[in-house]
Amino acid sequence: MNNGIEVGIVDTRKVITTIQEVYNYDYKNYALTFFKHRLEKIINENNLRDADHLIDKLTNDVSFFDYFIHGISVETTELLRDPSLWRLIRDEFLPDYIKTDKYKIWMAGIQSGEELYSMAILLEESKLWDKVEVIATYDSDKNFELIKKGIFNVKKIELNDANYKRFNCFSDLDKYYTIKNKTGYWDSSLITNINFLKQNVTFDNSPKNFNLVWFRNQMIYYNQVLQDKVLEILYDSLKPGGHLVIGDKETTEHSTYSKRFRLINETEKIYKKL
Repeated sequence: MNNGIEVGIVDTRKVITTIQEVYNYDYKNYALTFFKHRLEKIINENNLRDADHLIDKLTNDVSFFDYFIHGISVETTELLRDPSLWRLIRDEFLPDYIKTDKYKIWMAGIQSGEELYSMAILLEESKLWDKVEVIATYDSDKNFELIKKGIFNVKKIELNDANYKRFNCFSDLDKYYTIKNKTGYWDSSLITNINFLKQNVTFDNSPKNFNLVWFRNQMIYYNQVLQDKVLEILYDSLKPGGHLVIGDKETTEHSTYSKRFRLINETEKIYKKL
């Protein structure tokens, strides 16, 4: 296996151009430094010589492209990340906004299972499945297969357990997972009520009429052009008065859509569509 292969900015742009021409996936507005580091990781993990070798493989091996998307994806690192947010959603937010009609949640651009299983656990414990519809969209079949099987890294167990205790101190997380052959598996029955749709990375043909859109810790890897485009799509997907949840290090204030959202919780970065 190669070690320490580096990719220049020119080669990074060549890879982006190839992907758009061959697969019509548009990565040109991802933060270049982030994308460059991901390319280097993929090249080294696959024992490729350089960026040209990667381009050749992408062009001539369609099956490799899904692996590539998986490698580019930003993985959520833990279950119930920022437990205070999940407690707020459980204790104040959903009880205040769920009415007689079905409450619709879009988990947009899921890359790994942690956010999805977090939401499923929240809805399961709150007994809200009959009142809530969840749609999750993904761009990689490989990511989707791992999510469906509930596979997670056992190195995360201690952190996941600690987050869950901060979310629900009266129960234990281990009822939701098993360990087999040093691999963790979430109880996949938790997500049987979730509807899955495949989308490309720029959310073409996105679903509409949601009460809540969940899109955390991903826009930090976009440049301003892509942030604006994605915010427009997320805005259009919300019902009037619907809410958008983004990462605590993210903001809409520099976007052309900043005046179309009102920040209603600064700590947890919850916005309301105006």
